Amino acid sequence: MLRKSLVSILLLTAYLGSCLLIYNSEKDIKSISTTNLERNTNTSYISTVSKEENDEIIGTLTINKLNLSKNIYNINSSHNNVEENVTILNDDMNLIVLAAHSGPGYIAFFNDLDKLELNDTVNLTYNNKKLVYKVTNIEEQPKDGTIEINKTDKQRLILTTCSKKDKTKQLVVITEKIDA
Repeated sequence: MLRKSLVSILLLTAYLGSCLLIYNSEKDIKSISTTNLERNTNTSYISTVSKEENDEIIGTLTINKLNLSKNIYNINSSHNNVEENVTILNDDMNLIVLAAHSGPGYIAFFNDLDKLELNDTVNLTYNNKKLVYKVTNIEEQPKDGTIEINKTDKQRLILTTCSKKDKTKQLVVITEKIDA
């Protein structure tokens, strides 16, 4: 168990180190790193939330259409990893980026993400604020370790996972905050 925890901590450290945000003010595009998200999903987990883990929870993602409700852990938490949860990659209130596995396995929380359509809603409780987002764009981008996102002044939530259609691409669902 200790070895598994140490390996998880090392993987998380490597993952967070590779998730540097690349921001170029001369372009109208922001790049979010997604390196090291792909892992083996043929793992089963028994999930129990201890008081310590509960203190690290910063929100809950709820997508009613997909029957999905998952806690979001602090970006520095050892539980903020794709082997256990939906992972937060960028926690700026104006641009929140979440990633999770798709495909087979218990931890494929975004397996049905491709079923979202324009104008569907996504709910996020984040830092004790209830936010509602509307899907405004769905696209596939090359799986090269980044997500390219056009800059805007609107508050957005980006959801990403591997494409089911093309293993060299990632599905990117862009949502914008709406007044609920």
